[in-house]
Amino acid sequence: MDSNQIKEQAIAFLKRWWASLLMLPFLIYSLHQVYWALNYNIFFAVNYSYPFPLDIVYLFVDTFLLIVHEAGHTFFGLLGFRFLTIIGGSLLQILIPLAILGFCWINRKYIGLQFSYLLLGFSSLDVATYAADGSARQLPLIGGLGKESHDWYNLLVRMDALEYDFTIGIAFIVIAILCYLMALAIPLLYQKHKQVDLDLSLD
Repeated sequence: MDSNQIKEQAIAFLKRWWASLLMLPFLIYSLHQVYWALNYNIFFAVNYSYPFPLDIVYLFVDTFLLIVHEAGHTFFGLLGFRFLTIIGGSLLQILIPLAILGFCWINRKYIGLQFSYLLLGFSSLDVATYAADGSARQLPLIGGLGKESHDWYNLLVRMDALEYDFTIGIAFIVIAILCYLMALAIPLLYQKHKQVDLDLSLD
């Protein structure tokens, strides 16, 4: 194999896998973040230090999901059910990435599909730490709200399942890992099309 062939294969590899390679560090650090949060100190869920430039990506993604979360409380609150109002924040921050994912899947936007799986996975990790904190209620709440306003504490108390807070958190982590694996593996779905010249002349 000569140098030109190696170069062509390297270029073809990068064209197919560049998005996976680009997002891989963010995936690793976000999993490390939630590992430290659940095993050592829950405050790593909000105070974990991402290296530059991943900290900028984290800021935008986390801020977006925070806005979606708070909008979820308002939107589902319009339906008039207290349970839906409480769960609405976490629910909408899962539904929005799912909607983006569905759009990209239907329209075969493979790069968009990869990043929507990333968003869904990260959002699942966000919900995981919030759910796992249900009993302890240590995470700071937006607007300086008290412990009595903790979403997952209230949800789990209503369902008489407060002792399962950590288990629910782990379930969301498993979902996140599956989403991350899908985000990395999407290029395997890319179809290779070969150009074929057909001579349809009837002469």
